[in-house]
Amino acid sequence: WTNSINQANKMALLAWAKETGIDLVQINGQRRYGGPPPGWVGDPPPVGTEVFIGKLPQDMYENALIPLFQSVGKLYEFRLMMTFSGLNRGFAYAKYSNR
Repeated sequence: WTNSINQANKMALLAWAKETGIDLVQINGQRRYGGPPPGWVGDPPPVGTEVFIGKLPQDMYENALIPLFQSVGKLYEFRLMMTFSGLNRGFAYAKYSNR
């Protein structure tokens, strides 16, 4: 049944990842962008640069979330918590390059 869930959003995510060249890695129930992002030079960001994001719609993916949170500042890492069925768990973490 999970193959029929939010196919349009899943296809948009795949197209966005291919278009931007962004590599998303899924490990242990979370899908991660960056850490460090492409082109990062230097040490990891200091403590206090990570933000918790809650109450996300379950069919929203990185193709909408990463550009939104990049509009605030340069992202070092973005982690979207995922279910095994392919939906997000409704929360994520955005770590910025500075406070």
